[in-house]
Amino acid sequence: MDIKSALYEVLTEYKGKEVAADEATTFDELDFDSLDKVDLLMQIEEKFNITFGDDLQVDTVGGLIEKIKELKK
Repeated sequence: MDIKSALYEVLTEYKGKEVAADEATTFDELDFDSLDKVDLLMQIEEKFNITFGDDLQVDTVGGLIEKIKELKK
């Protein structure tokens, strides 16, 4: 499974419903508050076996996909 598909799967599982998003969609547009973002990042770290730094700054789905790709190398 590619990173984008796996990320959308995590987003859908987290929200409990199908998430309509593309790479330009912001997490604010998806109604993620700061606690949601922290929880989501922890799930993503577990799913992809990666660790985000404390200084992670991504606002869009596409930005998160790029960061995951960078950490998977």
